[in-house]
Amino acid sequence: MEKARMMKYLSAMPGALLLLVISCNPPGALEKPVVSYAPIEDGTKFHLTWTAVTNATEYHVYVDGVKNVVVSGIYSFDVTGPAKLVQVSAASASGEGNKWSLTTSVKKTPNVTVYTTADPQQINHAFYFDTAGTAVAIPLTRPLDIDYTLDTTQTLSNIVLRSPDTYDPKYNTRANSSAEAGLTDFDLLKIAPAPGVYSATRTISKDSVYSLWLDPGANGWSADDHVGKIKFEALSGTAITLTVGYQRIAGLRWLMSD
Repeated sequence: MEKARMMKYLSAMPGALLLLVISCNPPGALEKPVVSYAPIEDGTKFHLTWTAVTNATEYHVYVDGVKNVVVSGIYSFDVTGPAKLVQVSAASASGEGNKWSLTTSVKKTPNVTVYTTADPQQINHAFYFDTAGTAVAIPLTRPLDIDYTLDTTQTLSNIVLRSPDTYDPKYNTRANSSAEAGLTDFDLLKIAPAPGVYSATRTISKDSVYSLWLDPGANGWSADDHVGKIKFEALSGTAITLTVGYQRIAGLRWLMSD
């Protein structure tokens, strides 16, 4: 009898263990939200929208790691200040799903060497931003690519950051410009100023920081425009060393550095 009872007990154990394993397994993970975004209020804020996630009871919006809770039934959020990283996740009593993430910091390019136009022996008198947002020094023989030149007026030390459409003939029709930041720390420039303080030609000084406005359509501020920032790091002869940042999201004026 004792042996029979033991066999019956052992035979029941696999089913009991399976039930225990099933009961301890977490529920299906919440899906990552599908998020859309757009700059608003002339690029000073960032509007997020997402579709509902099954079984989610709330949503978490992280702005540089700071969590904001959005209740279920609301599928949007406005990020009001400049940030480096924006994330959105779905959550419930059972846990939190994977985060959707978007980098909103500038693409930083250090040690860009551009020569002033006073030096005919060198070729890279201009720079442009490639599709990744990297600043690349280029010669004037690539006129359609130029975003800015580094020109001079009367002396080698009087260096002008100049838009390609200010020449006659024009290198191209981009109406790019710059503005004084009043700073010497590249990272402290966190948002580009609104139009009204920019100039297509600007004398720049060593150790100073400037904001950039790239207006390819030459039509004033629009959702197609980009901003950036630049620091004049060093001058050696006619060689100028720059640190450059570029906001890859069109229409957004945030300039946070990584």
